[in-house]
Amino acid sequence: MRNGPETPAPRARRRVMVRFGAAKLERTAFSKNLSETGAFLRTNSVHAPGSTIQIRMELDGRPFAMWAQVVWAKKAPPRLAHVLDCGMGIRFIDPPTDWLTRFRAWRERAGGV
Repeated sequence: MRNGPETPAPRARRRVMVRFGAAKLERTAFSKNLSETGAFLRTNSVHAPGSTIQIRMELDGRPFAMWAQVVWAKKAPPRLAHVLDCGMGIRFIDPPTDWLTRFRAWRERAGGV
C-alpha cells in the first residue's frame, strides 16, 4: 500500500551520501531526509522534474542501487548554493526487496521525524 499525498511516509533527517546520474553515477549529493519511498537530495546539480535517475547509497554497510523519479527540483545561484535549500525530491522506483526492512531498522536507530 502506498502512502498518499496526505499521509507522507515517516522521514529520517539524516545525512547519507548518494551517488546519482541519468546515464551513470556521475554526481554526489547528500540526503537531507530519507523515507521508505523517496528522499530530498541536497545538490545544485538537479535533474528536471519527471526525469528518471539512478541512485546508489549505503545503509549500515549495505549498498542499495535503484532508479528514482525526480518529483521536484530547485536550483540556486552558484554563490548561494551552500546557504539556500537547493536540491531535488526523488521518489524511488521498484526499490530492492530488502529495502523496506533495512530502511525501517536504520530509521529506528537514526531517529525518524
